[in-house]
Amino acid sequence: MKASLQRVYFQGGAQGLREELEYLLHAENLTRKYSLPLLEAQQHVTDLRYPAEWYPSARSIQRTIHLHVGPTNSGKTYHALQRLRNSKNGFYAGPLRLLAQEVYHRFKAEGIPTSLVTGDDVKVPENGEVPRITSNTVEMVSLGQEYDVGVIDEIQMISDSSRGWAWTQAFLGCQARELHLCGETRTVPLIRELCALTGDVLEVHRYERLNGLEVMPHSLKGNLSKLEKGDCVVVFSRKGIHALKADIEKTTGRRVAIVYGGLPAEIRTHQANLFNDPDNEYDFLVASDAIGMGLNL
Repeated sequence: MKASLQRVYFQGGAQGLREELEYLLHAENLTRKYSLPLLEAQQHVTDLRYPAEWYPSARSIQRTIHLHVGPTNSGKTYHALQRLRNSKNGFYAGPLRLLAQEVYHRFKAEGIPTSLVTGDDVKVPENGEVPRITSNTVEMVSLGQEYDVGVIDEIQMISDSSRGWAWTQAFLGCQARELHLCGETRTVPLIRELCALTGDVLEVHRYERLNGLEVMPHSLKGNLSKLEKGDCVVVFSRKGIHALKADIEKTTGRRVAIVYGGLPAEIRTHQANLFNDPDNEYDFLVASDAIGMGLNL
């Protein structure tokens, strides 16, 4: 400021110095009147230290959290969906568009008015009925609507570095009086801490695997002819999926279904159905690791 006033004085004399001082005083008054309150408001909005307070509508509801934990094929998601089926209104939130479609088609086949909301697809009841259940990908859960029952699948994804925000948002912000979380046992301590912050009542339900899981004593050692009907091979790149599909079909003479995230929604559903149908020649499945998120295959 001293250098600025000296420059103005040399250029405009006492009159220039007076005008500069008046301008600086006016600017300071405007800053005090407008900028500082705005800055304080911005600091308040960007204070992310207390996430449990971000969703006041959800905090105004006394929620009961049912945490269903157990290994794959233990029935945890089945029990949560049973409760959703019998609710007045509710939602399902899953990690995959294919899972959201699976739940949508399941309830629709039972005659329950159901809508589907994913990042690339929206479906509502064709007869104009108000949907009783909404099946979403987890990023699409509505935080502005009240629900009787909500189901959030694969809750352990809340710790994922890229998509964990979606599970955090759905869990903290959904207005469901009865919320069912399905996932791995390792999530229990975190959910206990979060429920302590939000004031929700927590009930933990533990499940055991319904069928045994055994590791084969020997690998295929690259011999694709040893694949058996119903086998799935997991590949970690889209290019690798298509290449392996071609190799298996050439080696075995049988058809191969493929499932990965980049496939259009209808094609993914069709491919999964082909593999699940025992009466066709699609004996094998080549898929990305997305099948580990609860798909019924």
